[in-house]
Parts: sequence; structure tokens; C-alpha cells
Amino acid sequence: MKLRRLYPMALLLTSILACVIPGLDAPAPALAPVDTNMLSTAVVLTADAAVLQTAAVQSVATEIPAGTPVPRLTGTNIEQAQDGVTKYSDHDGNFEVVFPAGWLAVRPNNSDEFNASLVKDGAHNQMLSDQMIADMAEYNANVDRLYSYILRPDIKKDMMFGFSKLVWDSADKTSTIDTSTMGELVRGLEASSDIPGFHADTAQTRENGNAVTLIEVGGRFSLSDGQGGSVPLYTTIIFFKPTPTSLTRITFTYLQDYHDQISTDVKSIIDSIKVIAPLQ
Repeated sequence: MKLRRLYPMALLLTSILACVIPGLDAPAPALAPVDTNMLSTAVVLTADAAVLQTAAVQSVATEIPAGTPVPRLTGTNIEQAQDGVTKYSDHDGNFEVVFPAGWLAVRPNNSDEFNASLVKDGAHNQMLSDQMIADMAEYNANVDRLYSYILRPDIKKDMMFGFSKLVWDSADKTSTIDTSTMGELVRGLEASSDIPGFHADTAQTRENGNAVTLIEVGGRFSLSDGQGGSVPLYTTIIFFKPTPTSLTRITFTYLQDYHDQISTDVKSIIDSIKVIAPLQ
């Protein structure tokens, strides 16, 4: 199936893309431009698609890949309600985010939690298994805080429609979340030839319902399926500063064909972001 073969690699590319947009350590007030050298290496990774797919089909991984750093888990908590809604609390970063039912949210620095989800949910969802394995191969222990996967079995069972990655930089140098910072981000994204056809149809600074000031940028792009066609994707990137010296970024990437359903979920997640008091 064409989509099934491409989709994990499309997400792998965009997950790498999310890691290099924009510089979390950029000087204030502008964000660093897109790192095109890093982005170009994603193209090389697509050549390994067959290897990754074969390994994933042979068996569902039961361990985080050997050599992956697993730091001591501190300051984070996940609570799942009976209705499937998941609340992620980050007491190091002083913020919380709520994910709707149908989204699988896991902390990559908790090997037991991550592996349990990989075995349980990945056993009957090959797309999810492939993406989780790819994510851990690119795991950055310094900033990666939460991975979430859009499963939405109410739309279609045993499929993954997209994913998100939440990163937190505890020593960010971006002083403000404003239109200047947003403009730098949009120009960098649209100028990069490594994001095929990306054009921002959403670019704004605003406050959500919890009075959190954030930048929101969204737009479409597409990736070749390697067989003469392409797969349209949509990405939304959120930035906010939960503390004066830190920055949080959440990158959502999903299939454009399901934009209406998934964008509603993304909006609810953005609106749920809340700054919380540090643990005493």
C-alpha cells in the first residue's frame, strides 16, 4: 500500500524538521534560520525506508533501541481520564497540556512507559510502531519531553494520522514572543527548499483561553512518495514561554486529507496550555 510505505518516512522527515526549527538557543529577539544542512540529511534517511520497514514488520520492538540515553525522570506527570483525555504536567517547565481522546501521549524519557505503549498499541498498528521506533532513534534527551501520536480509531482503526513532538529548552535566549519573532520563523520556513511547497496560511501571536501568549504558525507542504506521486501534509508549530528563561515548542504534523478532524483536536490542545506553579 503506497500510503502505508511512505507515511513513516514522511513523519520521520518532518520529525527531524521539527528538531531544527527554529533555534531554541537563538539570540533574542529573532529565532535562528532553518538549518538546511540538517534538513538535507533527512533525504538520505529516506533511502533506509526499506530497512526500517522490514525490521518493524519482523517484530514489534519491546525495548528502546540500545544506547538511547534515558535520563532520570523528574518533574513530569501523565494522567489519563476514563474518557481517554490525557493531561501532561511538566513541573520543571511550569506548564501543562491536555490531549484529547484518540491521541497517545508518552514520555520518551520514561522507558517503561514508552515501551509499554510500543508493545501494546504498536502490536496492531504498524504505522505507529514504525514512527515510535524512528522517534526514539532521533531522541534528544536534552529537550524532548513528550511524543504524541494521532490514532483516532473513531475515524479508522489501526492507523496513525499524524504525530506531535513537545520540546522544552530550559535556557532559551528568546526574550519575547512577538510578531518580529513570528516573522523570522515564517520567512525561514517558506524560504527553505527542503520543505517542499510550504506556505504559511496561519501566522499569529495571541493569547489562548488560559492567558498564555503564544506564536502559532501553520501551513501545508507535500512529500514525494517515491513513485511519481506526493502525500500532502499539514504542520502547526506552537511556541510559548512558560518561564522568562525557557521556551516550549509543540510541532503537530498530520495528513492534510484529515485536516478538518485533526485541526479541531490541535485547537483544543493549544487552548488547553496552562502555566502552572512550580513544585514546592
